Amino acid sequence: MRSQVTPSAAGSSPETTRGLLPSFSRLIRGSAPFVTVGVPTTRGAGVGTPWSRRRRLLAGTVAGALFAVLALVEVYGDPRGAGDRLTTAGLGLVLVICFPLAARYPITAMSVAMLSFPYAILTGAEGVGGAQLIAELVLVVHAAYRAEPRLSLTASVCAAMVPAVALVWGGEGPWEFVFFGALVGAAWVLGTLLRREQSRSRQLAALAAELAAEREARARAAVAEERARISRELHDAVAHTVSVMTMQAGVVRRRLADRPVEHDALSQVEELGRRSVTELRRVVHLLRPDEADRLAPPPSLRRIDDLVKEVRSAGLQATSTVSGTPASLPLGVDMSAYRIVQEALTNVLRHAEAAVATVTVTYEPAGVSVRVVDDGRGATALGPGPGGGHGLVGMRERVGMFGGELRAGPRAEGGFEVYARFPLAEGTR
Repeated sequence: MRSQVTPSAAGSSPETTRGLLPSFSRLIRGSAPFVTVGVPTTRGAGVGTPWSRRRRLLAGTVAGALFAVLALVEVYGDPRGAGDRLTTAGLGLVLVICFPLAARYPITAMSVAMLSFPYAILTGAEGVGGAQLIAELVLVVHAAYRAEPRLSLTASVCAAMVPAVALVWGGEGPWEFVFFGALVGAAWVLGTLLRREQSRSRQLAALAAELAAEREARARAAVAEERARISRELHDAVAHTVSVMTMQAGVVRRRLADRPVEHDALSQVEELGRRSVTELRRVVHLLRPDEADRLAPPPSLRRIDDLVKEVRSAGLQATSTVSGTPASLPLGVDMSAYRIVQEALTNVLRHAEAAVATVTVTYEPAGVSVRVVDDGRGATALGPGPGGGHGLVGMRERVGMFGGELRAGPRAEGGFEVYARFPLAEGTR
């Protein structure tokens, strides 16, 4: 009976051969992707910018020349003789070539250097051994650092077998074989560790850049959200003001019924006011996130006592103090000052681990200021506040909009302090 031989048993099919060619090419070049377990794949070690390639080539040339000089010094300084001087010069030339070659093809350079080592042993150029051995170990470290671990390990073992056998063949004992193999193995482990450390460094750098970009994106989103919130409140305030103006224009129009010109002008003002209020309320309706916001009373420093009572009901011993003569404030300033106090008290409850908080509102001829002080940890992180605020980001936006001043930080005597001051132009109170 004739047995059928399958392609896998008899040899490789053309498709298989074509599939092996790229792998063989990678083995020769040693330009496998820079990969370690658990680390994303990056571009090949043999690929880089023209400047980085020139720099590696220059470093390789200098290293090769240095090892060649060391080899020649070792040869001519050996009192036992240098063997064949032509062989010595040729092996030095090999070192000069291998190191620049390693900049592009680390596996090939290591293999060439390994194959030249047994030639030195068998031809009697013993003096080259020390310098060339160190050079070969350096090339093994470089190959393990540049090439993929399995590829560099396979190439190192295969290339190291030839010098090891030559040592035994040249009359050395089996311990020389073991010692040489241990040196090559240690060099490969060192190169692999350096490779993994470099990969981790790259991964950490990429992660740090990603986290920085994420923090920046979150900060931009927080600013945009806080500005939208301020916009909602200002639209609401403007709608209220325009509504009052429209009502007053209507009252005056009715009193001027006997003066047609003024009566018609005020009618137009009243109509424009109604349209403006309608449009503003439509915008406010679109900007408000939910119905609860729409039904909540408008924020104002006049409601500070109510806010303090709410905080006190949550377990914090909060008190409020008003200094100066309370006066009517611009709506934007009034709302922003209230929101800053609200944000600060919310963060005291959430983060400060405080027992006591004090709110102080100070009315001055040229401005109004608010201060919130607690007896907590003193390093409170100003986190998100109610209604989607974003702590210090929101406070800065509100104070900056009116050209005010903001201070927030731990106090020397303990606790945390938030201080905000809003200047008032003449005629605004």
